[in-house]
Amino acid sequence: MQIKIVIEPKHSKHWPKLMIKINDKVLFDADCIPNNQKHFVWQEQFKNLKHSNILEITHYGKKGTDTVVDSDNNIIEDRAIVLKSVEFDELSVPEVVLYENKFFPNWPDQPEYTKNNLYFGFNGTYKIDFLKDSKRMYFGNLLLKEKLANKYNKKIIQLPSGAEIESFEFNGIMVDSEKKDSVTIDDLYKAVTR
Repeated sequence: MQIKIVIEPKHSKHWPKLMIKINDKVLFDADCIPNNQKHFVWQEQFKNLKHSNILEITHYGKKGTDTVVDSDNNIIEDRAIVLKSVEFDELSVPEVVLYENKFFPNWPDQPEYTKNNLYFGFNGTYKIDFLKDSKRMYFGNLLLKEKLANKYNKKIIQLPSGAEIESFEFNGIMVDSEKKDSVTIDDLYKAVTR
């Protein structure tokens, strides 16, 4: 499997420090300096992956003084990394799925983890679980993308019997989530991720 990561490093006094690990094995540990225009691109080929794996992208070494502000406390420069994309065998992980993964900040007074963020201004580690089978993972990610997109697109409707059920829009059609002769997005997601 070929893994490719694209990061936009943000410079402030120094380039950010970056560590990339798979299953706790360090594969890159150095300054994150652009090597493809304004981006840092890292890619490597792997042969002996497990069925299920963990990719870790760690931003570290930042100090409070690496965030430079003006007299109005507006940020002028910040030492950070911005995750732009992740590919497995040239199959991109959808951006909405990247936002769903957890970033574990290593900074005082922060929550255990954050989601919905690809700008790593704090020291910390972003984690992605991935499968050895890149095509299965890709289609699973497409289903997860649809599920996440519909997360806030669902409605509660009342049947003539008075029962309330959840429905959501799937490919432009309102779908009854409890109808037994149709497949819900949850059913599709569970089938692919088993």
